[in-house]
Amino acid sequence: MSRFRHFLPALVLAGGMVSYASVVSAQTASTKPTGLWLTTDFPVLTERIGEDTSLPLTLSNSNLPPARVAFSVNGLPENWRWELDGGGRPVSAAIVGADDSQRLTLKVTAPENTKPGTYNFTVRGTSDTNEALQLPISMTLAAAEPDKVTLTPSLPALRGTPHSNFDFDVAIKNDSQENQTLNLVSDAPSGFAATFKEQYGSQELTSLPFKPGETKTVEVSVKPPQNVAAGKYPVMVEASSPKVEGKTQLVLDVTGEPSISLSGPDGRLSGRAVAGREQVFNFTINNSGTAPANDVKLSASAPSGWNVELDPKALDVIAPGAQQTVAVHMTPSNNAIAGDYMVSIRADGNGASDNADFRVTVTTSTIWGAAGLGVIGAAVIVLAMAVTRYGRR
Repeated sequence: MSRFRHFLPALVLAGGMVSYASVVSAQTASTKPTGLWLTTDFPVLTERIGEDTSLPLTLSNSNLPPARVAFSVNGLPENWRWELDGGGRPVSAAIVGADDSQRLTLKVTAPENTKPGTYNFTVRGTSDTNEALQLPISMTLAAAEPDKVTLTPSLPALRGTPHSNFDFDVAIKNDSQENQTLNLVSDAPSGFAATFKEQYGSQELTSLPFKPGETKTVEVSVKPPQNVAAGKYPVMVEASSPKVEGKTQLVLDVTGEPSISLSGPDGRLSGRAVAGREQVFNFTINNSGTAPANDVKLSASAPSGWNVELDPKALDVIAPGAQQTVAVHMTPSNNAIAGDYMVSIRADGNGASDNADFRVTVTTSTIWGAAGLGVIGAAVIVLAMAVTRYGRR
C-alpha cells in the first residue's frame, strides 16, 4: 500500500510547537539560547488507516549540563499504541549531553477500524530536574486504499521484425497488507508465445511470492509467429491471487521483413541444353515475407567457357506475396562434353537473399554425331577392302 504524507514544517519556537525549559531570562539577541528542546520537523501529518506512523523527534541540549529526560504520550485514543525508539531499539528515556542532541523515532499504531479524522496528542518529556517539555502533534487519518497489484513496464512498446525477441521488463508491486503469491498469465494474439522469466535468469516462472509492499521485476518475453503481418499487436499481462489482481498492456510493433525464394521452370531445378547452343530457362522469384523486397540484384555462376545472361539483372521491388520472372539465357561451351553441369543462380535484396543450384544436362550436336558415324563407317569400309584385297595371300 503506498504511503503518502502532507507535512507542515515546524520551526523551533518558544511556546509553539517546540517545548523548552530552563531558558535564562536575561538573554539578549546575541546570547546563545540555553535550555532543553523537544522538536520534530513534521508536527502535522496525514496517514492512511492501517499503516504505522513513524515520527522523527530531536531532543536538544543547549548550554546545560547533561540531562536525563523521560518520555510519555498523552491524549492518544483508546487502543492506540505507541513506542519510542532510540538507536534502533525501544526506549522510555534518553540522556542528552551538553550542547548535543539525541535523535528518536516515535511510532504510533492506530487500530484498523479507526475512523477517518484528525487526532491530536502530545509528546511529553520530563527532565531529572522536573522540567517539562511538550510537543503537540496533529495526525489526520485517511481511508485506506483497497488492496491491489501494480504492474509497471519499463518500456510498454517495442519494435522489431517477426524474427525478433520482444523482451519487456515489468515491475510488479504488491500494494496490499498481506503476503501474496501472484500467478503470472498473459493474453496474446493467436500464434504469439509469451513467457515470464526472472529479470537476471533463464528460469521460466508461473508465479511469484510477495511480501506486503514488495516490488519484483520480471522479464516478459514475447515471440511472434514468423509469418505475422506488419502491425501493432497488444499483449495483456496479469498478476493475480484470489484476493488481488493487476494488469498492464504491452505492445509489439512488428515492422515485417521480406523473404525471397528462387525456383526453376515449373518448380524444377534441372534442365537440358546442347553444347554451343543457347537455352532459355525462366526462373521465378517469390516474396513470401511481410515487407517489400527492394533492390534485388541477380547473378549467376557457371562452368568455365559457359555464357549465362539474366534478363533482367535487377528488380526494383517485389511486393509481399508477389512474384516476378527472370529469363536465364545459358549457352554451354562448344567444347562441352555430354554430361551434367551445375549453374548457381543468386538473388540478393535489402534484408533478403536466396540462391538455387540448377543442374543442366548437356548433349552434343547431332551434326557432330553424324560426322562421327561417317568416320566410323569409312573406317569399316577401308578395313573390308583391305581384307578383300590381301586376305588370300
